[in-house]
Amino acid sequence: MKKRLLILLFAALPLTGRAQDSLGVGARTAARLNPLSGEAQTLLYNAAPSFTQVDAGYLLRAEDQAFLPQEGRGLGEFFVKADARHRLNRNTAVSGGASYRRGVRRGVFMNTSSDWELLYPYHTADTVGGNLQKEQYSFNGAYVHRMGRWFVGGALDFRALHEYRSVDPRPRNITSNLNGSLTAGLETGGHALSARLLIGKYHQSQDIEFMDPRGHNTSILHMTGLGQHYGRFSGSGSSTNARFRGLTAGAAFCLEPLSGEGAFARAGYTLHRYIRHIKNQNEAPMSRLYVHEVSAVGGWKNGRTLYRGTVLYEYRRGLEGVLDVKGAYQSLTDLPLYGQHRLSARADAVLNFPGASALWSLRPRLGAETLQNANLNPYRALSLTAADAGVSACRLSHSGKWVFLLEGALDGHFTLARRLSLPSEKTDPALLGIYSALYGRWADHWGTLRLGSSLTRELSAGMALNVSLQAEGRLYATGHRMGGVSASIGLIF
Repeated sequence: MKKRLLILLFAALPLTGRAQDSLGVGARTAARLNPLSGEAQTLLYNAAPSFTQVDAGYLLRAEDQAFLPQEGRGLGEFFVKADARHRLNRNTAVSGGASYRRGVRRGVFMNTSSDWELLYPYHTADTVGGNLQKEQYSFNGAYVHRMGRWFVGGALDFRALHEYRSVDPRPRNITSNLNGSLTAGLETGGHALSARLLIGKYHQSQDIEFMDPRGHNTSILHMTGLGQHYGRFSGSGSSTNARFRGLTAGAAFCLEPLSGEGAFARAGYTLHRYIRHIKNQNEAPMSRLYVHEVSAVGGWKNGRTLYRGTVLYEYRRGLEGVLDVKGAYQSLTDLPLYGQHRLSARADAVLNFPGASALWSLRPRLGAETLQNANLNPYRALSLTAADAGVSACRLSHSGKWVFLLEGALDGHFTLARRLSLPSEKTDPALLGIYSALYGRWADHWGTLRLGSSLTRELSAGMALNVSLQAEGRLYATGHRMGGVSASIGLIF
């Protein structure tokens, strides 16, 4: 553990002292906590001042009944992280970060794979469930340099995750995810116009063991869509071990004002491809998932206000492999059997009200989302339409050596329409009950209350101590509850 902490600290400390800001650490912290700072997509045009921050803390979350059983009904996690952003000179800026997290996901059910939301619906599951130990490392860095009116940059981020269980069934998942991007842009007409290319690689190796001498307590299921599973390779033998390979490619365009005030816009497209292989059966490709993501953001901002609209569309297309029966497990063809369309639209605003002793900020938001989910053979479908609304408020003050932030948020989620079709005659009775209850929870209404505070004390002109505390509570219309708390302490340079 000591070595890991030292790695994170030494990764961040080289950036300290490189800032070109003349402000003290307290003033820089107050400026960075302003809700309107950090909106620029290019480091050169980011209004937030330079900083380095190292934190350690603990996160705790618990639900009386899991809203997403595949992700668990609780989490206890220790973390240490370092983040930095610095403008080295007028034309060059860099950022970087690193984190280490270790904890337990409690009550994970109908899922033995890591990154369930990323790979859905093609994951591995069992009907016993239990806690999953987790350990995660992540690193990221970015660089941008301006040459006259042109600027170029690059970014890289890496994540490594290890999850395992020490009782049957015993999955051991080792995951890595590497993404990189290149950016080029031009300053013209009072705006910066840029294009970004993204490429990434994903890999997850999953091995599942049964070690209880009394025998196997469940079967491992290779899930497909809406409660279906690949029956040919289900069980507790060598076919339970899987490998997920993924590739990502995308492009994005960004328009932002050089002065920090005016219209801004972003649009992008990303394609993810994930293939699930059976490791011990000639790496047979069991399924392929293609995820298409389209996003568009536009708005206007000045020194006190921001108005923004966001539209996101995601299409998941699943193909299931037809494999030969002669023992070689060669892929004969792929059948397109699963599809999911998700469309969401959001509008939000940030309204700042500077006062004599503090900055007050208000952020109202409103959104809607529709989900269409279908498995073609046997046919089953799920559709949802929902709306949400919320408001956040914060008070930020800087007095002498002290910086204090107090914030709160209230959000509501309302399901407007729902349709679920799971044919009982073509569904395993046990799975029918499990997934009927699971998808029934997705149609629940809920309200969420979040409260947070951050206290920063300047220790010297270049260093400050920061203590943060956040709490969250959620109440569902069905009476179920969720609560969480997070606390951290750190240094800001």
